[in-house]
Amino acid sequence: MYQRRKLVVKAPLLLLILSTFAYSLNSASVLTITPVLYVNPDRYTANSSGETVSIQIKAYLILNLTGYRFQLGFNTTLLQCLNASMGSLFPSPPNSSSTVNIDNSQGVISIQANLEGNGTPASGWGPLLSVTFNTTYATPYPQPKDTCTLEIANDTLYGIGNQTINHDVVNGVYKAPYAPPQLNLTLNTDKNNYHFEDRININGTLTGNGYPIPDALIALEVQDPHGILIVARTFQTSSTQPSCPLQITELTPCNLTGERQDSFAVGSLVCFDVAVKNTGSNSLNGLVVVNLYDSSNTSLGVTYLTVPVPARSNTSMLLCLPLQYDTLLAVTPPTSGNATAYASIWTDLVENGGTPMSLESETTFTITGTAQHNPTSANPPPQATYQTNLSLHFKKGTYSLSQPPNYTIYVGATYMGIGAMQSKQIQITIAGDVNTDGRVNLSDLVLLANAYGSKPGDLNWNPNADINGDGRVDLPDVALLAQNYGKGTV
Repeated sequence: MYQRRKLVVKAPLLLLILSTFAYSLNSASVLTITPVLYVNPDRYTANSSGETVSIQIKAYLILNLTGYRFQLGFNTTLLQCLNASMGSLFPSPPNSSSTVNIDNSQGVISIQANLEGNGTPASGWGPLLSVTFNTTYATPYPQPKDTCTLEIANDTLYGIGNQTINHDVVNGVYKAPYAPPQLNLTLNTDKNNYHFEDRININGTLTGNGYPIPDALIALEVQDPHGILIVARTFQTSSTQPSCPLQITELTPCNLTGERQDSFAVGSLVCFDVAVKNTGSNSLNGLVVVNLYDSSNTSLGVTYLTVPVPARSNTSMLLCLPLQYDTLLAVTPPTSGNATAYASIWTDLVENGGTPMSLESETTFTITGTAQHNPTSANPPPQATYQTNLSLHFKKGTYSLSQPPNYTIYVGATYMGIGAMQSKQIQITIAGDVNTDGRVNLSDLVLLANAYGSKPGDLNWNPNADINGDGRVDLPDVALLAQNYGKGTV
């Protein structure tokens, strides 16, 4: 569209090269450097449609500039010019005159400036034109972002005696933002009814406009029937790490006085020294959550605290959680051996619309005092998905006659400023609680006895009595009921 001379180096490299020029002092010859007319910044990527973008056309190493004229071309689909004015390098009126014309239909900004009266020729380095654009277009996710050249053309620089000044030109590149996609967040479990210490498999996907999103974070929350938070984790949708406003820089197991401690007995209080860093320019409030797991991948509960984190600063806190075990109610204790604490920062609880503000950090410690179990692990999930498997210990007050044993799972995510949330209920009972009244006792044994030997379709079939879910009520079901006989709350 425009004829131009283009210097094929980026502006930062150009300035480095030009800053190294030298004069030869041992002869009459002088090493000369060609002035440059360039767009600054040479590359700009907008964050959102409607954003205001400011750029300048600058001259570098100019000497005795008495006048100039040039045009700046741009793509009118991506940008609209709001205003343009003469830059500060050239003398201001009444020592100069200038004409600036904006043509948003053709995508051309034209400027012509000349010295007047007692104006002094300009020399050195500085802006000749200042421009403000409005971003008018956003690329649909995940297509390659639309770009346009900010192109200097029809350019002439004048020196003393109206002589033209030879110069080079460096154009700029503008890159449009993404339009926020239509998010679809899914939440799945392998079944809807579980027993305590069953493996609960949770998974889902996050897509934008139907395409996988690889650089997002998913917050996962599980609440018990009383609304108590018992699982709080953050998962990445791939190994691609998204940019986060906050970082967890330290997660250290310790005692109540903050001294490091790596081993904790069942029934004791385990604490963590957590340090949070805010690298941004704005103060933020974050919900710091710490979730403990024993070596069998069973969640031992969550502790959390909302803290203010000033801009460009670090904040530390102490978070503690008991390793509970109630022998009077035959509550299943945490498993001894290597345990893991997972910590992350959310904007709020997920059911309140909260989403992650940081990557998840983890640390290990040791639980002593009970039998050792083998740890479990899972392979990384495919891109744009999340998955985890866990189990829950039966604890005092988990459910009762007046409270259905319903546990609620929430997942939440934010991408490009758009939020998504899903929830699902599952039922978790004690193996052997045939009538789901919150305890395993003689009533359950009678119901199992009435259904003993049955299978689906039989008149005496009771699916709740099929405790191990193998399609028959038989001796293994009796064994499970006997194992948990007497457990529960009233």
